[in-house]
Amino acid sequence: MQRVEKILENTSLKLASRKHAAELVLTNNLLPQTIEFIKLPQELSMKAWMIIEIIGRDNVEILGEFIPDIVNNGKMYSDSSSKRCIMKIISFLVDSHFHSNSSIHFHHAEKKEVIRLSFQYLMNDEKTAVKVFAMQNIYDLRNEKKWIETELKALLEKNISTSTPGYRSRALKILRKL
Repeated sequence: MQRVEKILENTSLKLASRKHAAELVLTNNLLPQTIEFIKLPQELSMKAWMIIEIIGRDNVEILGEFIPDIVNNGKMYSDSSSKRCIMKIISFLVDSHFHSNSSIHFHHAEKKEVIRLSFQYLMNDEKTAVKVFAMQNIYDLRNEKKWIETELKALLEKNISTSTPGYRSRALKILRKL
């Protein structure tokens, strides 16, 4: 655990630093220990989320066994930066879930929690990036329950005129598909 802590402490917000940290975590088989840092919000949790995001972007399959940890611990965070990382990581996982050759599989309870959390973030006063990833997650999981598509469409239509350009862009893209 001390090894991961040292990696996290030496990681900056720069992309090169986060990529280097992700490489260290993977080459030293430290992903399970890194996941431990997201289980309770603490000083190094945000850096752990950032490293997990880099890993998910490049190799989402490796995160499959940690879906319960990512989904269940993600709801404990209140800062926008963590929420953005969480929603982005979940979007990588959800997207992979629908590929036929993927080893990523969500259980019903995990999908339900992703939908609940995504709707919560979409309805709350969150940063645009958090909302964009949340709406995409809901859209991708819309076939889980009949009501999801109707609620998503109504929410996007209601908020589109008063939202940021980034929100409007993704909302319009999703609305065209609905």
